[in-house]
Amino acid sequence: MTKNKDYRKQLEGQRRALAEHLEKIEIEQSNPFDEQDQGLIIHWEKTVANCRQQIAKLERLKP
Repeated sequence: MTKNKDYRKQLEGQRRALAEHLEKIEIEQSNPFDEQDQGLIIHWEKTVANCRQQIAKLERLKP
C-alpha cells in the first residue's frame, strides 16, 4: 500500500472515531442530568481530544 493511501485510511479512521464519540457524548448528554454517566462523558471527551490531536498530527505529516 502506498504511503498516501495508508495516510488517507488512518485519517478517515480517526475522523470516523471522532464522529462516533461526539455522537455518544451528545446522546448521553440528552438524558436527564441525574441519569447521565459523567464518567463515560469524561472518558469520551478525552478520546475526542486524542482523536483531534491525531488528526492534526496526520494533517501536518501529509505526504
